[in-house]
Amino acid sequence: MGSLRLLLALSVVFAHAGPAFGWQSLRMTGGPLAVQMFYIVSGFYMALVLNEKYVGQGAWSAFARSRLLRLFPMYLVVAAATLLVGLGMYLGGWTIDPLARWFEYAGQMPWLDALALGLVQVTLVGQDAVVFTAVEPETSAVFFTTDFHRYPLPAWEFMLVPQAWTISLEIMFYAVAPLIVRRHVGVIAALLVASLLLRYLLMHGLHLVNDPWTYRFFPTELALFLAGALAYRAYRRMRGGPWLRPALGWTALLGTIGVVLTYRLLPDVLRSAPYGLSPVLIALPFVLPFVFQVSARWRLDRALGELSYPVYLVHYLFCFVLTAVGVRLWSSTSGLVVAALTLVASWLLWRFVGQPIEIGRQRIGSGLRRNRAAVAPEA
Repeated sequence: MGSLRLLLALSVVFAHAGPAFGWQSLRMTGGPLAVQMFYIVSGFYMALVLNEKYVGQGAWSAFARSRLLRLFPMYLVVAAATLLVGLGMYLGGWTIDPLARWFEYAGQMPWLDALALGLVQVTLVGQDAVVFTAVEPETSAVFFTTDFHRYPLPAWEFMLVPQAWTISLEIMFYAVAPLIVRRHVGVIAALLVASLLLRYLLMHGLHLVNDPWTYRFFPTELALFLAGALAYRAYRRMRGGPWLRPALGWTALLGTIGVVLTYRLLPDVLRSAPYGLSPVLIALPFVLPFVFQVSARWRLDRALGELSYPVYLVHYLFCFVLTAVGVRLWSSTSGLVVAALTLVASWLLWRFVGQPIEIGRQRIGSGLRRNRAAVAPEA
């Protein structure tokens, strides 16, 4: 599913920088839908590894260490690079947006508020809460709000990697996944339904129908992660049977990629999102078993997938740089320029940061397998 993940990451790039060549048809899924599709794919993968790889004594610790190694080092490199590039540009007379916010408001900001906005950028945990806050321009105090769009200074504008709030949601899912995805299908389905009911109550009962409630609130987005976990359960039941044939797998993979690429050209009924849930999200869990079966051992697909996380992380840095030097985002060329620079930087980030760390992550898995082998004879 690597090629699908990379396309979803590029959808987020084009959502922030503008579509390639300025063509609206090349916006693909847009940012919110791409993020929610990522949640489903993540749920599938986490259910897979927690049921098949991270099992036995020491499994939870190994899983936690592996996921932290996957997320934190590349994030910290990108955050540090954004800070250093921003400071270098400031010396040259340009100021990127997050540094401009800090320079203007940090001096009078209450120290606890400044500390909180700084700590979440180091720990990643809590960045999702930032999108539910804004900053009072006169006092620089941070306050909670149900709709940051209503205020001139949302707190996310102080973030060096503002899109990293989704990683915070991922971390929350990783924290609860070992307690959920190994349970009976009925338990997973019940939690999924409860999450959907909460979404309905918030949007229908409390009228919280705007962003950030539509795709940034973890309790309601949990349903999407769990839908991916149920898709894995379906895959496990079908594995080895007549259903997971290559022809069906390729049809599912190419069809899903086609939907992502041509999403803006689909009929309105297929792009509507009542309660923040597009029909594409409902269909995706049903095709994931077939997509995974055909792509799991495809080396090129895996290689493309490794670029998806760095692409997601690094692209906003180039948005900041272009904006600071006076290039207007969503111009005819901005999306293409940001995407090209992002792909190059992402390969470098993977080659020199992600790949060496991946070796360490594989050692964690190997150590867990050795532990299981040592315990098995005694059992």
